Amino acid sequence: QYQDEQFNDHEETFDGFAARVIQHEHDHLDGILFTDHLSPLRRRLLKGKLRDISIGKTDAKYKMRFPQVK
Repeated sequence: QYQDEQFNDHEETFDGFAARVIQHEHDHLDGILFTDHLSPLRRRLLKGKLRDISIGKTDAKYKMRFPQVK
């Protein structure tokens, strides 16, 4: 269930990619990050890569912003 821009109620069922996108955005509203869904093992395996991304040591074909290091 959701409301559109005019606050009209709607009820739909989503699956596949659309369902994943909606769940991802809903999680953001609840303060949940994608990495919170990872198993402890997968999180450990990705720890170095996630650290590098967080400090800007990564290559991307799009512009990225990083927090300033104090």
